[in-house]
Amino acid sequence: MKKVLICKESDALETRVAMVPADIKKLIGMGFSFKVVSGAGIKSGFSDEAYKEAGAEIVASNEAGYADSEIVVRILKPESTEGLKKDTLHLSYLDPFNEKELLNKFASDGIQAVSLEMIPRTTLAQKMDVQSSQASLAGYVAVLNAAAKLPKIFPMMMTPAGTISPAKVFIIGVGVAGLQAIATAKRLGARVDAFDTRPVVEEQVRSLGANFVKIDLGEMGQTEQGYAKELTAEQIAKQQEAQAKVCEKANVVITTAKVFGRKAPVLIKKDVLDRMQPGSIVVDMAVSTGGNVEGSKLFENVVTENGVTIMSGDMLERQVAFDASLMLSGNISAFLTHFHDKEKNELVVNLEDEIMKGCLLTQNGKIIHERFI
Repeated sequence: MKKVLICKESDALETRVAMVPADIKKLIGMGFSFKVVSGAGIKSGFSDEAYKEAGAEIVASNEAGYADSEIVVRILKPESTEGLKKDTLHLSYLDPFNEKELLNKFASDGIQAVSLEMIPRTTLAQKMDVQSSQASLAGYVAVLNAAAKLPKIFPMMMTPAGTISPAKVFIIGVGVAGLQAIATAKRLGARVDAFDTRPVVEEQVRSLGANFVKIDLGEMGQTEQGYAKELTAEQIAKQQEAQAKVCEKANVVITTAKVFGRKAPVLIKKDVLDRMQPGSIVVDMAVSTGGNVEGSKLFENVVTENGVTIMSGDMLERQVAFDASLMLSGNISAFLTHFHDKEKNELVVNLEDEIMKGCLLTQNGKIIHERFI
């Protein structure tokens, strides 16, 4: 199994490509062969000619490449499994908690479906972690978007006309996206406060020069996937009350709180937005999973009656498609390399490997992952 097809994304909003020419060239050197759908990399800055020079064959469409491909790679879940041949190894984001029908179709068609977001967040799998690589870029873009919209500069500035105080930025959720948001806001000269339900991240926050807001929520922790555990109703109420006081003084608030496989918690309600300063910005990076901010809308900016702008923070990595594609490609390349058997010169689907066991959802005509059976 070493014939790989790189698909062109069907979603018009998607700007990234799953693999870039440089990584394809390396994998061809290992014995893989590649077909790339024409135009797959155009939006992210990679031409068909660049793929040809790397050694890939250009095909007209996804469907044209399915017939003789053993591994099919794309970013987003497919609209249909039609044309994919039996035993194909299919790699993409699958949103498996919300796509039971798609998983059943993969299973009934005999396709081996790998969910990129289910790759375990372990040290060994770190190079394959698409969630972290994309979230880091999204955190960076969230700050830049807020800075561009805010009617105030981020850094302190001393001028003959007087001193301008630095912007106050509050980051809620200190995972990969939150840490990158903190670092970016600090580089731009803002004063940064941050909060996370996991007290263990306080040291990381302080190492970036930000202030860690302490809220006693009782016993906390994280899931096996490395996400913060879901809060109780009482803990959420306590968190909201303490956060409101910081939000009132902030010029920019960025929320990144997601719960893997579940609806995002609402952390900032209308009453808090009503108390925030006119002109302030709130970026809701969990808007696609229900939203951390009351009133946020997917792919839309909302302005409240008192002049607070709620910005949609979904899929911000698409705004930096070149680097987002480089990182995705590196993740997928690491996955293919890890399961490549040098002696057999084949990619081996090894379910004894914890990484494959964690992300392979369907095989031999059925759903095999314990979380989705």
